[in-house]
Amino acid sequence: MLEPKRILILTCSHGSGHKMVAQTLKESFEARGHLVSVEDLFDKTNPTLNRMIEKSYLLSYSIGSSFYERVYYDVEEYAHNKFMYNLWHFTSKALLKMVAEFKPDCIINTYGYTISSILKEENYPHIKLFTVVTDFCIPKPWIHQDTDRYYVACENVEETLIGEGIPRGKILKTGIPIRDAFYARGNRSAIISKYNLDPHKKILIIFAGTYGVLKNIKEICHRTDQMDNLQTIVICGKNQSLQQELEMEDLPNTRIFGFVPDIHEFYSVGDLMVTKPGGITLSEVVTKKIPVILYNPTPGQEGENANWFKRQGAAVVANNFTELILAIDALKENEIKRFSIKNSLGRIDNGHATSLITQDVLNQLNMPDAIPYLTESI
Repeated sequence: MLEPKRILILTCSHGSGHKMVAQTLKESFEARGHLVSVEDLFDKTNPTLNRMIEKSYLLSYSIGSSFYERVYYDVEEYAHNKFMYNLWHFTSKALLKMVAEFKPDCIINTYGYTISSILKEENYPHIKLFTVVTDFCIPKPWIHQDTDRYYVACENVEETLIGEGIPRGKILKTGIPIRDAFYARGNRSAIISKYNLDPHKKILIIFAGTYGVLKNIKEICHRTDQMDNLQTIVICGKNQSLQQELEMEDLPNTRIFGFVPDIHEFYSVGDLMVTKPGGITLSEVVTKKIPVILYNPTPGQEGENANWFKRQGAAVVANNFTELILAIDALKENEIKRFSIKNSLGRIDNGHATSLITQDVLNQLNMPDAIPYLTESI
């Protein structure tokens, strides 16, 4: 029997997706008997600064979107210059301490921690370094030659990596890890009964995000609540004030929920969904094949995600309130369009990403250094 591996997973609290991916991978490796440590490198470096960055990230969904756009694309342009690399060294002490204390066989990035690659050659050349890209695009700070394997969701990321000089043999198209519950087939009748839904009406899911940051929710609900043959489910996430505000409105055809542990159940019964184009949510959409309208994407990763899905015919993009209402009304009545979107989502689906990544990481760790990268990109 092979000796258990020690796996260090680096994550980030700026948005919930990176932590969700890290936790899903942790559970998968631990189920196979391996030792896993999940660490937030920014938080370990400077907790106060990390909280400030978290708040700035959430503000990017409202008053700070134009500032976030400027920062995102400036970082893209200067990602690999000397100043940016020196800036990354702000986190190097915390990372080297993690490595010294945990003694990992590999490091898995679920965030673009370039520092892990910068330090590899001089400090831990024997430790395998893997990166799980958590969007359907890849920002340039995620890219570095001293990375042993990239796990990606689509050819858009694959082509970008190859264009930046990463060998094709270092890239594996797996999808983005999501919870196992999303792979189970839901019992539609039982779920509709559980949540007291009308089996004769179409079901629209409005997912405000983990932090409830989707804009104009109240106005959207008032319009959808009056649409024929439609009932709306609003998931407010952790935004309790939004949930309380909506519950006070007169919305007879709308059900309001806060944070929902079994959110996969709604995906199983929904006819269409409105959401922000975050990488994890889109991966859940791909797995459950639910026709989706991507609303008012924030410039940066979300905008890139939305544009790619639109080009694939796998989503409708609405950039403002008027476009959104028109898109909902049209899509709920257009069975052919919904079917087309489902087919496009099926072409994007790579299978059970968590299992694919877990198995490949373990294969890489047990593979002699003389014959690396035997598994080609799918």
